[in-house]
Amino acid sequence: MGNLPGVRSSAPKPPGRKTRRPLARADKPPGLTFPARCRSSAASVQPSRSPVPTHVWRLTTTRTLAVRIADALTDGEIFVDADAGGAFDLGDGTWAIEAYFPEAVDPTDLAEALVELIVGEGLAAVGPARELLARANQRPLGPADWTEIGLDALPPIAAGRFRVFGEHNRPPTLRRADLLIEASTAFGSGDHASTQLSLAGLDAHLAAHPTTRVLDLGTGTGILGLAVARVRPATQILASDVASVAVLTAERNRRINGVGDRFRAILADGLADPRIRAAAPFDLVLANILPDPLCRFAGPLVPLMAPGAALIVAGLRVGEQARLESAYRARGLHLVARRSIKEWASLTFRRP
Repeated sequence: MGNLPGVRSSAPKPPGRKTRRPLARADKPPGLTFPARCRSSAASVQPSRSPVPTHVWRLTTTRTLAVRIADALTDGEIFVDADAGGAFDLGDGTWAIEAYFPEAVDPTDLAEALVELIVGEGLAAVGPARELLARANQRPLGPADWTEIGLDALPPIAAGRFRVFGEHNRPPTLRRADLLIEASTAFGSGDHASTQLSLAGLDAHLAAHPTTRVLDLGTGTGILGLAVARVRPATQILASDVASVAVLTAERNRRINGVGDRFRAILADGLADPRIRAAAPFDLVLANILPDPLCRFAGPLVPLMAPGAALIVAGLRVGEQARLESAYRARGLHLVARRSIKEWASLTFRRP
């Protein structure tokens, strides 16, 4: 798997949500930071923790240091364990780190722990490391409920050329590859690893192949189809989902992102909908959905793809790749790329 440019940020979870213990970091691609969503280990569960973050810690530095420090703050490598955080490109050659904590962190202790980490890994000498950490800023968050400090209070998310913003942090001027996404209750805010993988795979595909007709299967918020629409103005995108709330959210995001009627979201269960068949053949299919429907769709989906078309699938774990590969290779597709982030995987196929 090649390097995937960009980073992600992870939202803190509201109380009571089921959590997963993160897997080992051995499969994390270089150049990315993927903070743990929540942790169930005894070391990170403290009865006194606030149900929402109360303080934010920020620092601006180089990409290498930003990514490494964000990893350490969110993966529990040092004495603190942020509820959420990430590293992101400021667009001027520097990167910023933001980490959200359930209580104030001692700045001296935190600085010394991070100095020891980056010096020990040969990323900086002691003097420059201490000078860097002295510039970090920690401030309390104002009174806010879960909605106010959820996804929309976190840093922008980046994957390849794409940057994903909420209304709160939208830049004054949007670049062509920038997206504004209102997550609502639909899947696909850009925060989840499978969406990150899909965007990275999409970026790689668009860099090398013309695309004029796209199917975004299981569109959620519309993030993947809208990403195509933003950078390929001549492309028609049909986005489908089984959930009406997803279709409404995708349509709302279509208006926010100003892509006109080139992006259309429809309520459809599977691939039998006549509107999908009428729009075929597709030269690109995006499917960030669960592995069981991905396997079931192999038979009816491949005939909807044009010769030379690509299929980018995500939403599966690393251990589920083999059956997806088998299902689509049996229909004549060739696997051309494989990507993973921790336990999550994405596959790119091409039809001969």
